[in-house]
Amino acid sequence: MLRFRRYRVFLVFALFSIAALYHFTSVRDWEDARAASVEGLKKYGPQRSTSTSQAGILVTPLATLERVSTLELAEETAPSSTKIIPTAALLASKILESPTSRFTTSSPPQLSAATVKSVETGNTSPTVETTSTAVPEPGSTKNPNNDQLMQEGQGRHEPAAPLKNSPAIHWAQLPEHFPIPSESVIPIPTGRPLTIPKIQHVFSAESSNARIEREKKLATVKEAFQHSWAGYKRPESWLQDELSPVSGKSRNPFCGWAATLVDALDTLWIMGMEEEFQEAALAIGGIDFTTSIRSDIPLFETTIRYLGGLIAAHDLSGGKYKVLLAKAVELADVLMGAFDTPNRMPITYYFWKPTFASQPHRASTRVVLADMGSLSVEFTRLAQITKEAKYYDAVARITNEFEMWQNNTKLPGLWPQYVDASGCKKPERSPALYKDIEDDGPNQNVMPNAVLAGSRDAAKPSSPDPYKTLSIVESFANTSPTLSATKSAAVETPFVSVVSELGNNKVAGIGKITKIPAVEDPPLKGDIKDSSTLYKRQLAMDKLGDSISGVEASGQQSDPSLNTAQDSPPIVKVDCEPQGLASPPGSWREDFTIGAMADSMYEYLPKQYMLLGGLVTQYKTMYSLASDAMTKHLLFRPMVPGDDDILVLGRALATEYPDLPGDAQISPQQQHLLCFAGGMYAVGAKIFNREADLDIAAKLTDGCVWAYDATTTGIMAEEFQMMACESRSECKWNQTRWYEELDPFRSLREQSQLAMAQAHSAMVADQEAKTLSTSEPSTMLTTSTKFGPADETAPTSGPLAKRQLGAIENVLPTSVSKVSSKPDNDIQSTKAAIETGENLGTQARNPEVEAMSTVPSPVYDPYPAHEDYVQNRINGEGIPGGITEFSSKKYILRPEAIESVFIMYRVTGDEKWRDKGWRMFDAVQNYTRVEFGYSAIGDVTSDSPRHMDEMESFWLAETLKYYYLLFSTPETISLDDYILNTEAHPFRRPK
Repeated sequence: MLRFRRYRVFLVFALFSIAALYHFTSVRDWEDARAASVEGLKKYGPQRSTSTSQAGILVTPLATLERVSTLELAEETAPSSTKIIPTAALLASKILESPTSRFTTSSPPQLSAATVKSVETGNTSPTVETTSTAVPEPGSTKNPNNDQLMQEGQGRHEPAAPLKNSPAIHWAQLPEHFPIPSESVIPIPTGRPLTIPKIQHVFSAESSNARIEREKKLATVKEAFQHSWAGYKRPESWLQDELSPVSGKSRNPFCGWAATLVDALDTLWIMGMEEEFQEAALAIGGIDFTTSIRSDIPLFETTIRYLGGLIAAHDLSGGKYKVLLAKAVELADVLMGAFDTPNRMPITYYFWKPTFASQPHRASTRVVLADMGSLSVEFTRLAQITKEAKYYDAVARITNEFEMWQNNTKLPGLWPQYVDASGCKKPERSPALYKDIEDDGPNQNVMPNAVLAGSRDAAKPSSPDPYKTLSIVESFANTSPTLSATKSAAVETPFVSVVSELGNNKVAGIGKITKIPAVEDPPLKGDIKDSSTLYKRQLAMDKLGDSISGVEASGQQSDPSLNTAQDSPPIVKVDCEPQGLASPPGSWREDFTIGAMADSMYEYLPKQYMLLGGLVTQYKTMYSLASDAMTKHLLFRPMVPGDDDILVLGRALATEYPDLPGDAQISPQQQHLLCFAGGMYAVGAKIFNREADLDIAAKLTDGCVWAYDATTTGIMAEEFQMMACESRSECKWNQTRWYEELDPFRSLREQSQLAMAQAHSAMVADQEAKTLSTSEPSTMLTTSTKFGPADETAPTSGPLAKRQLGAIENVLPTSVSKVSSKPDNDIQSTKAAIETGENLGTQARNPEVEAMSTVPSPVYDPYPAHEDYVQNRINGEGIPGGITEFSSKKYILRPEAIESVFIMYRVTGDEKWRDKGWRMFDAVQNYTRVEFGYSAIGDVTSDSPRHMDEMESFWLAETLKYYYLLFSTPETISLDDYILNTEAHPFRRPK
């Protein structure tokens, strides 16, 4: 017992130590992150601009107007060099209130004529005259908000609420590290747009009865939007990112910039809710995109929701509300900082605060495909409106890189889910990098052109040259109060000079490096795995705050091979050679799909072509190559009851070895997110004259409608597995095969069942043999013996009884035989004999003792038969015919299926698509409507699914918009006049 308690103490201590280690090493203040391989950034990127710093505009938080007057606000919050000129709109917006230096209002504002005018002219924020604004020094480690690095890839992330009176940090526009020379900026394509084939069907006039029926459905959809909007306008959620429709609360996963408000703005206009639109436009004037509750900005989500929403509202309203364009430009200029990298590929999770943004950075070696490839239409449309080529240049360079790589991936024509966008090719591993190093040797060859980055301040400039990389001696001395005072003495201390095999580049290192043995298979990234004095030097640096971070300069997670623990070896930063887009390092097998993390990369190819008026043919070429590859490698016909002729786009795993069996085989997975593909195929078929693709588009869309009809609720699940037919032209339902798919471990289970039966038979035979041998003391301890739970039926004295209860009771079956409670002398003497080791052969036989050894063995319960097992799965998991497994049964109010149904109706004019769409809407209405809006549900196979209390902004921006457009007149947001971005925000096409 004492030992067990001691182990528990050790376990608790170990867990506490691990948590503390993670907190103090892996989760570092992001502003302390250092730029990776700064010398490499300088070498392979443009030189840093020498232009004078342009001070960022400080937007005073409107939330404080309830507590202080305008003049008091200027005195308390503005720098001494900044003059704030109050405006009428600023005074009118005193209704804004926030407990956290954010914008938020207790209720929607009531508009006056003067206020509406100020919104229309864009004059809704304080005018700021800035003479000079202090910008934090590059490399500053001061972190006023104590922000911590967040997990990589979190498009949705709600940080802890900031302190009530904590000062807000604002983004500042800084000189670029890698500016594009003006003569090299890619211009916006101009000229007369080409004639692109029409997309929409030529509709005939509808009858009066059809119009009445259509308008009833249209009104029902609008009422669903109004119900959701009314829930969002409540004080608890107004101007927050999202409404929690069950509890009535709110959440802020997208920087706290009122995502639902901005996302739904154009839907308000389309539905004719002009008063609500004006209220929203006024509120948008109070959003400050130069500060955020998050330390990072998710580039993709921010672009498609916020930037797309503002541009679309500007286009639909004819530019009447100037504030919309002004805020779009404000946000775009913040996001442009993410493109300031050597190869101009963006940092998709952009840490915007000046102390980090002032340092040079690379894009990540592992970027989600859609995050980087789905920015084109928003920045292009903004460039067209503002005539600013820099916005178009930013996305055109990305497109050029994808075009060059398209036919060189593991599955030519398609791109993998993850991309190395760093532009930095690491050297191949070489055993020469791990040669023995002599003690105190002056010429120790570690790595060609290597720099030992032992300090997070290694990249901090201490001279006019911002790219000067400090040596280990300098950086170590700068971080130690003792060494800083005796820096010259520290340099004179014996040290090892690491000399390149290819030159005389030297980097100083402190202390002695003991001999590092060669290894047969050297680790990646130059990690020297050896418990030598080198480790101790690293730990010493960590104690001074100079730990090796596992985070690249972009703020995203670096290569997994880099250990972030305090006892990790120093990281050898390797000077790289330039490369274009590539597969992430070490990815010998890659996932190819047009579903999650890839979807809008492909969706934007035909849309960008239309937005540019057909003047840039590369988008047509890239789409044609991608579409052909999808059809060849990803398209399959699923086997379903009734032999429905439907299609699905699955996923494929491709390797570096094309001849490997199973390479690039289809995985028959279906996702709700994939349902946009039917609409994409239909649009591509029309504008690129790919008529065969129109049939594929209809079958892809029908595949998603089938998935709605198949479940208990009539709503499609988030993700599930199906069965792929061998042929797309003919496929008969095979229930035997479906059963086999539902029971993939049948043979293993039956083998285990047979082995268990054989083992049980052997156990029974052995037990019977022992029962017949009455002269052995083991007859009292047969496997069928167990004392019952009642105290009066079990022996209560003697050490044997305690051992028996402790050793046997926890092992044997619960069915037992009762033993007489009478204090029988024979039983007691038998136990005593066993304890003393006496021979029981001389003991008299006792009937009650024999009864203890003749209890029947428990009956063996075999595994269920194949048919029973399958039926249990079907009934227990609600699996409909044609589906083999649910990966996720949720429905989060997604729009992709109704998006394709809407497009198919506009393309074909066939009323069946309206019928299918209404059936889908009716199911969603029945199961997701709650008190304050509509909620995501946890299980579409349940009669009473759990409401998850989540209503993402795309419910108002996309889902309800597509349902509304399905029953609108064909000229409402005509596909020949607008393209819709991946968040359903309509941008006007050039004419």
